[in-house]
Amino acid sequence: MKKHFFFFVLILSLLGCKNSYKSQPEENGSESLPAIVINTKQNIDSVKPSDMYSNALDLPEFQGCTDFGGALISDDYGVHVLQDDEKKITYLLFDELSARSNNGMPLWKLLDTLQLQGTELNIGWTGNVIRNGEIDNELIVLLPDHIDLIDTEVFDTVQQAWRFDRIQKKIIEISTVGIKCKNDMYGID
Repeated sequence: MKKHFFFFVLILSLLGCKNSYKSQPEENGSESLPAIVINTKQNIDSVKPSDMYSNALDLPEFQGCTDFGGALISDDYGVHVLQDDEKKITYLLFDELSARSNNGMPLWKLLDTLQLQGTELNIGWTGNVIRNGEIDNELIVLLPDHIDLIDTEVFDTVQQAWRFDRIQKKIIEISTVGIKCKNDMYGID
Protein backbone atom coordinates (compact mmCIF):
# COMPACT_ATOMS: atom_id res chain seq x y z
CA MET A 1 0.00 0.00 0.00
CA LYS A 2 2.85 2.41 0.85
CA LYS A 3 4.46 1.70 -2.53
CA HIS A 4 1.25 2.50 -4.42
CA PHE A 5 0.70 5.66 -2.38
CA PHE A 6 4.28 6.85 -3.08
CA PHE A 7 3.90 6.34 -6.84
CA PHE A 8 0.49 8.02 -6.77
CA VAL A 9 1.95 11.10 -5.04
CA LEU A 10 4.97 11.08 -7.34
CA ILE A 11 2.95 10.87 -10.53
CA LEU A 12 0.41 13.40 -9.27
CA SER A 13 3.26 15.83 -8.58
CA LEU A 14 4.82 15.38 -11.99
CA LEU A 15 1.68 15.24 -14.10
CA GLY A 16 -0.06 18.05 -12.23
CA CYS A 17 2.37 20.66 -13.49
CA LYS A 18 2.13 22.91 -16.53
CA ASN A 19 5.07 23.55 -18.83
CA SER A 20 5.98 27.23 -19.13
CA TYR A 21 8.70 26.59 -21.73
CA LYS A 22 7.76 27.42 -25.31
CA SER A 23 9.17 24.79 -27.64
CA GLN A 24 10.86 25.61 -30.91
CA PRO A 25 9.84 23.92 -34.15
CA GLU A 26 12.15 21.37 -35.73
CA GLU A 27 12.91 21.36 -39.44
CA ASN A 28 10.15 18.81 -40.10
CA GLY A 29 7.58 21.13 -38.51
CA SER A 30 6.97 19.23 -35.26
CA GLU A 31 7.42 20.86 -31.86
CA SER A 32 10.47 19.87 -29.83
CA LEU A 33 12.39 20.78 -26.69
CA PRO A 34 16.18 20.81 -26.70
CA ALA A 35 17.83 17.67 -25.38
CA ILE A 36 21.26 18.32 -23.91
CA VAL A 37 23.57 15.65 -22.55
CA ILE A 38 25.46 16.55 -19.38
CA ASN A 39 29.02 15.34 -18.91
CA THR A 40 28.69 13.45 -15.65
CA LYS A 41 32.37 12.53 -15.30
CA GLN A 42 31.31 8.88 -15.30
CA ASN A 43 33.04 6.31 -17.53
CA ILE A 44 30.51 3.61 -18.34
CA ASP A 45 33.24 0.99 -18.93
CA SER A 46 34.87 1.17 -15.49
CA VAL A 47 33.23 1.72 -12.14
CA LYS A 48 35.16 2.60 -9.01
CA PRO A 49 33.44 2.55 -5.61
CA SER A 50 33.56 6.36 -5.60
CA ASP A 51 31.55 6.39 -8.87
CA MET A 52 28.63 4.59 -7.28
CA TYR A 53 25.84 6.32 -5.40
CA SER A 54 22.70 5.39 -3.57
CA ASN A 55 21.12 8.80 -4.14
CA ALA A 56 21.70 10.86 -7.29
CA LEU A 57 21.55 14.02 -5.17
CA ASP A 58 24.93 12.97 -3.77
CA LEU A 59 26.55 13.63 -7.16
CA PRO A 60 28.11 17.12 -7.38
CA GLU A 61 26.25 17.92 -10.63
CA PHE A 62 22.87 17.52 -8.93
CA GLN A 63 23.37 19.02 -5.48
CA GLY A 64 20.63 21.55 -4.85
CA CYS A 65 18.14 19.65 -7.04
CA THR A 66 14.85 18.13 -5.93
CA ASP A 67 14.38 14.39 -6.46
CA PHE A 68 10.97 13.62 -7.95
CA GLY A 69 11.53 9.89 -7.71
CA GLY A 70 12.34 7.15 -10.09
CA ALA A 71 11.27 3.89 -11.63
CA LEU A 72 12.88 0.62 -12.57
CA ILE A 73 13.17 -0.15 -16.26
CA SER A 74 14.29 -3.69 -15.47
CA ASP A 75 15.97 -5.43 -12.54
CA ASP A 76 19.29 -3.71 -13.30
CA TYR A 77 18.34 -0.34 -14.83
CA GLY A 78 16.43 2.65 -13.56
CA VAL A 79 15.40 6.20 -14.34
CA HIS A 80 15.27 9.16 -11.95
CA VAL A 81 13.79 12.61 -12.42
CA LEU A 82 15.48 15.56 -10.72
CA GLN A 83 14.65 19.26 -10.94
CA ASP A 84 16.71 22.37 -10.40
CA ASP A 85 14.17 25.11 -9.64
CA GLU A 86 16.81 27.83 -9.65
CA LYS A 87 18.06 26.97 -13.15
CA LYS A 88 14.56 25.89 -14.33
CA ILE A 89 15.88 22.53 -15.57
CA THR A 90 14.51 18.99 -15.34
CA TYR A 91 17.00 16.11 -15.53
CA LEU A 92 16.23 12.56 -16.64
CA LEU A 93 18.89 10.20 -15.29
CA PHE A 94 19.51 6.73 -16.69
CA ASP A 95 21.38 4.54 -14.25
CA GLU A 96 22.48 0.95 -13.79
CA LEU A 97 22.55 -1.13 -10.63
CA SER A 98 26.27 -1.69 -9.96
CA ALA A 99 26.43 -3.26 -6.51
CA ARG A 100 24.87 -3.31 -3.09
CA SER A 101 26.28 -1.74 0.04
CA ASN A 102 27.05 -3.85 3.11
CA ASN A 103 23.56 -3.12 4.44
CA GLY A 104 21.89 -4.12 1.14
CA MET A 105 21.24 -0.65 -0.28
CA PRO A 106 21.44 -0.53 -4.09
CA LEU A 107 24.39 1.40 -5.51
CA TRP A 108 23.87 2.95 -8.93
CA LYS A 109 26.13 4.08 -11.75
CA LEU A 110 25.00 7.02 -13.89
CA LEU A 111 24.97 6.02 -17.56
CA ASP A 112 23.41 9.04 -19.26
CA THR A 113 21.60 12.26 -18.42
CA LEU A 114 19.09 14.31 -20.38
CA GLN A 115 18.46 17.96 -19.57
CA LEU A 116 15.10 19.55 -20.40
CA GLN A 117 14.25 23.23 -20.12
CA GLY A 118 11.54 23.93 -17.56
CA THR A 119 10.40 22.43 -14.29
CA GLU A 120 6.66 22.30 -14.81
CA LEU A 121 6.63 19.49 -17.35
CA ASN A 122 4.02 16.80 -17.91
CA ILE A 123 6.07 13.61 -17.97
CA GLY A 124 4.67 10.22 -18.95
CA TRP A 125 6.65 7.67 -16.94
CA THR A 126 8.12 4.36 -17.97
CA GLY A 127 5.58 1.58 -17.53
CA ASN A 128 2.78 3.82 -18.83
CA VAL A 129 4.07 4.49 -22.33
CA ILE A 130 2.44 2.50 -25.13
CA ARG A 131 4.23 2.00 -28.45
CA ASN A 132 2.31 0.36 -31.29
CA GLY A 133 -0.32 -0.92 -28.86
CA GLU A 134 2.02 -2.42 -26.23
CA ILE A 135 3.63 -1.08 -23.04
CA ASP A 136 7.33 -0.35 -23.54
CA ASN A 137 9.16 -0.02 -20.21
CA GLU A 138 12.19 1.65 -21.81
CA LEU A 139 10.22 4.74 -22.92
CA ILE A 140 9.48 8.04 -21.20
CA VAL A 141 7.58 10.89 -22.86
CA LEU A 142 6.89 14.58 -22.61
CA LEU A 143 3.17 15.34 -22.82
CA PRO A 144 1.55 18.60 -23.96
CA ASP A 145 1.01 21.51 -21.56
CA HIS A 146 -2.77 21.39 -21.41
CA ILE A 147 -3.97 17.87 -20.72
CA ASP A 148 -6.97 16.62 -18.78
CA LEU A 149 -5.43 14.69 -15.89
CA ILE A 150 -8.72 13.32 -14.57
CA ASP A 151 -11.00 12.47 -17.49
CA THR A 152 -8.49 11.25 -20.09
CA GLU A 153 -7.68 7.53 -19.92
CA VAL A 154 -4.93 7.57 -22.59
CA PHE A 155 -3.02 10.59 -23.89
CA ASP A 156 -2.92 10.30 -27.68
CA THR A 157 -0.61 13.28 -28.20
CA VAL A 158 3.05 13.09 -27.20
CA GLN A 159 5.47 16.00 -27.74
CA GLN A 160 8.73 14.07 -27.39
CA ALA A 161 9.80 10.53 -26.56
CA TRP A 162 13.03 8.94 -25.38
CA ARG A 163 14.27 5.38 -25.07
CA PHE A 164 16.50 4.30 -22.20
CA ASP A 165 18.56 1.99 -24.40
CA ARG A 166 20.08 -0.74 -22.22
CA ILE A 167 22.33 -2.03 -25.01
CA GLN A 168 23.91 1.31 -25.93
CA LYS A 169 23.53 2.54 -22.33
CA LYS A 170 22.23 5.90 -23.55
CA ILE A 171 19.08 7.98 -23.63
CA ILE A 172 18.00 8.20 -27.27
CA GLU A 173 15.30 10.49 -28.64
CA ILE A 174 12.85 8.56 -30.81
CA SER A 175 9.91 9.37 -33.07
CA THR A 176 6.54 9.89 -31.37
CA VAL A 177 4.69 8.03 -34.15
CA GLY A 178 2.62 5.21 -32.65
CA ILE A 179 3.25 6.35 -29.06
CA LYS A 180 0.55 6.99 -26.47
CA CYS A 181 0.65 7.23 -22.69
CA LYS A 182 -1.70 5.76 -20.10
CA ASN A 183 -2.95 8.19 -17.47
CA ASP A 184 -2.47 6.80 -13.95
CA MET A 185 -4.70 9.56 -12.63
CA TYR A 186 -7.69 8.57 -14.79
CA GLY A 187 -10.89 8.29 -12.79
CA ILE A 188 -9.38 9.37 -9.48
CA ASP A 189 -11.68 11.82 -7.75
